[in-house]
Amino acid sequence: MKKYDISQILLWLCFVIGAASAQETRLYSGVIQIPVMGPMEMTLGISETDAGTFLLLTVPNQGAKDIPLRATYKQDGSLSAELPQAELQFIVFENAELTLLTGTMIQGLEFEIEFERVTTHKEMVRPQLPEAPFPYIEYEVTAQHPEGHVLQGTLTIPEGRGPFPCAILISGSGMQDRDESLMGHKPFLVIADYLSRNGIAVLRYDDRGIGGSVMENIEDITGDTSEDFATDASVMVHAARIHPEIDERRVGVIGHSEGGLIGPMVAIGDPKLAFVIMLAGPGVAGFELLPVQQALILHVSGVDDELIERVINASMSFYELMQANASDEELIEQMTELITVQLLAHEIEVSEELFEQEVEEGISQMTSPWMRFFLYYDPTIALAQVTCPVLALNGTKDLQVDANQNLSAIEAVKSSTGNDITVIELEGLNHLFQPATTGSIAEYAQIEITFDYDTLVLMGNWISEVTDAE
Repeated sequence: MKKYDISQILLWLCFVIGAASAQETRLYSGVIQIPVMGPMEMTLGISETDAGTFLLLTVPNQGAKDIPLRATYKQDGSLSAELPQAELQFIVFENAELTLLTGTMIQGLEFEIEFERVTTHKEMVRPQLPEAPFPYIEYEVTAQHPEGHVLQGTLTIPEGRGPFPCAILISGSGMQDRDESLMGHKPFLVIADYLSRNGIAVLRYDDRGIGGSVMENIEDITGDTSEDFATDASVMVHAARIHPEIDERRVGVIGHSEGGLIGPMVAIGDPKLAFVIMLAGPGVAGFELLPVQQALILHVSGVDDELIERVINASMSFYELMQANASDEELIEQMTELITVQLLAHEIEVSEELFEQEVEEGISQMTSPWMRFFLYYDPTIALAQVTCPVLALNGTKDLQVDANQNLSAIEAVKSSTGNDITVIELEGLNHLFQPATTGSIAEYAQIEITFDYDTLVLMGNWISEVTDAE
């Protein structure tokens, strides 16, 4: 099912829309309720400029501020603004006293707006966000992939005498920038800053098709799987090794979520790799992981147990049909059932047209090359072949990659192979390694801490130990 996640839209908006010169701006702030994600704070500004009227969109937990959408006053007094490329539309009204803004945001679903007049934007507090000057050197690194696309990232080199050990950071699923920016957080920037202050170089890079990592035909990415992304990580490992201040014998990888799946892939293709850290990396195949993920997220959202069971059963039935190469008709029938129960679980009503669109998009998403690979790939096969030291970390509040399910599978590999694998369960941390209350996705933006400090220390000490860094 398509996720109505405005975070993806807002990130895209940041790249394509410029600023307008405001002569007068009235600010209104409030909260909209996003399914699964929960409440999202937003500010809308109405700006009268020389170039016309704009609706200025600010979402603090996305780092998006005053993104201008050209707006038009209608005969009924409403103000309408839209971005057709993202299927995003606002229809809002100001009251006579200019103290209240009401209306709707439409992006597939309709979200109610009832915002009060404010004088300033709310700023998100991110105490770990590094600020210059930095006690390390930054280099821009560009590497050519054998398939033709360009990969680009930032290499941070500690002060002092090298050569240094180096960690290459591998992001989670989706097209991520080099900082793995998410909901106002930049976890990879925080990790790189900490390690580079403590004697370990770090190379973090934009995923293919994002930022400085350019693909000639971006549509090619629709056919890519985790195995393809593993080749990108391998290219960046090589790019780090040839830097004169990096010790080529002490280069390893740190992968988060899907990146934790990719890390062992890189290792079995590179016997010189010095270490692998799996941050919430899967230990089981996707068709086992996803039902547990769904159940945990729905449970925390307060969904009835009977409905949760229906969602899980419908999902598992769809995975089984895919594995059995079922007909298109069978897949459509099962996807219809799955979306029906998902909408019930989230108490969402949609039009018949939108429902049919959801079925079509759901089939497309679930049968994509990436999802097919993820569903049926057993990560323990690669992990069993890894010869370098491995550190597997997961938080007890992780709802996306359950610690019990996945760390147990990784521990089983350690027991059966005798490989150098250290497995640590971290109390109270969510999927982003933040100290969490419930682990809900809705908490990610609300938590000020980007990445648990003790976990940073743990990683730094472990890397130093396994690479004998001085």
